[in-house]
Amino acid sequence: MKTPNKIIKSLRYELDKNYKPLHTTNDIKSWYKKVIKESKIKIKTIPLNKCQNWKLDKKGIISHSSGSFYRVEGIRVLSSFKREAKGGWDQPMFTEPGYDGGILGLLKKKINNTPHYLINAKFEPGNYNFIQLSPTVQATFSNIKKAHGGSDVKFLKFFKPSPKKDCKIIFKQWVSEEGGRLRNKRNLAIMVEYKSAKKIDIGSDFRWVTLSQIKELILENAIVNPHLRTLVSFI
Repeated sequence: MKTPNKIIKSLRYELDKNYKPLHTTNDIKSWYKKVIKESKIKIKTIPLNKCQNWKLDKKGIISHSSGSFYRVEGIRVLSSFKREAKGGWDQPMFTEPGYDGGILGLLKKKINNTPHYLINAKFEPGNYNFIQLSPTVQATFSNIKKAHGGSDVKFLKFFKPSPKKDCKIIFKQWVSEEGGRLRNKRNLAIMVEYKSAKKIDIGSDFRWVTLSQIKELILENAIVNPHLRTLVSFI
């Protein structure tokens, strides 16, 4: 693997070069708006005690019946460092099993001799506008193990410990999560280049974009989610 400086330089070169993307940035924004419009998402607020498969135990901790995903527990800060609230405070926090969240994976592939990255228009119930542009893979280890009883995570094969043949790891590092509400959480961030010329079949909720386009979209209002921003933040 290249040294960190060489990795950064080679990726920054993509920002300077006048590549021709598969889709224009305006096309990507139109696609994003169309996905939101056609998604017909509906959510509503319900009492915590009405949440199916979630329970409140005798210790006052809220957790999933499978023991996976996360638990909500009370934290008491007895002393802090240079914070506004003097003397500490109490608050609920979200804690992942083992404190490790999941995998954030961004897949790179040359298309028409231009480096592209596969992004996903991903729904999360707490997202601004419900759907945001996300990495190729954004999945907790609980989701990867299918604790929800749902389907496999798309494109996970490119980011497994023994990745798919013809894959080259560009970047692999644990990154921290927001610590005001998430307790000691970290995610495994991985950027992988698929070197094969074979076409990858993607769904209507995925698009290939260039690194410059990701950087452009970050400047838009609340389109790119924090995890995709994290994966390109070192460039």
